Amino acid sequence: MEWTCPVCGKALRPDAGSYRCENRHCFDRAKSGYVNLLPPSPAAKRHGDDRRMVQARTQFLSRGYYAHLMQAVAALCAELTGSAPVIVDAGCGEGAYTRHVYDVLTAQGKTPQIAGIDISTDALRHAAKLLPEAGFCAASTAHMPLADACADLILNIFSPFMAAEFRRVLREGGYLVRVVPMARHLWELKAAVYDTPYENPPTDLSAEGFTLLRRLEVKKTILLASQEDVQALFQMTPYYYKTGEKDQKKLDALSSLSVATEFEIAVYQACAAQEPQ
Repeated sequence: MEWTCPVCGKALRPDAGSYRCENRHCFDRAKSGYVNLLPPSPAAKRHGDDRRMVQARTQFLSRGYYAHLMQAVAALCAELTGSAPVIVDAGCGEGAYTRHVYDVLTAQGKTPQIAGIDISTDALRHAAKLLPEAGFCAASTAHMPLADACADLILNIFSPFMAAEFRRVLREGGYLVRVVPMARHLWELKAAVYDTPYENPPTDLSAEGFTLLRRLEVKKTILLASQEDVQALFQMTPYYYKTGEKDQKKLDALSSLSVATEFEIAVYQACAAQEPQ
């Protein structure tokens, strides 16, 4: 993977547990295995998903509730890549999807190089332990510390969509696999919490520099089998931090919940760069 220095843009090389560029900017690898390439910020400022959200998502996904989505994403990655693909998971979170894609590709005899990028160090601690074969770094997906045209495929799953940056990192003809929630995704969960539940707004799937090749819908109603799993699903979503304590407590009475999961997967191909006029 062609990492670049977030300070000067020069190539980063491994150097005894650190990464260093030719201008001697140095970034240490954390004990858990990721490298922090975020610019300095006030110590009190939190970046990305916090520990509670990461723990909830880890618990929820480990029980297979989103296995149908993971399988669909991994199948696309297998279809779209060659024998030794370079893959970037932009907004990788705790690494569950990254791990599943890696397992599916290696089971087919492929030798993927995978980089996971996220701004949450809480999430990256888990991701780096879950998939030590990959390279993980703390960075913004708006300014990824990666060389131009270094990737064959980018994953973008429930994360900010940075079309220009993704196009920069993808080689010409490379692929982008994007996952977004559909209008009534998790409708029953919202109906249990809010007096007036609302549909998710439609996602604009246009992307400059890309051709939209296809759109797939992945839908399944899942049965959350325990109060613990109901709470885990709620706490891993942005709804948790946007909901008052009174409404949050409505879930305490539920020992199970049937919930519709509705995802849309958009597959794009990077267009040829336009020559300057």
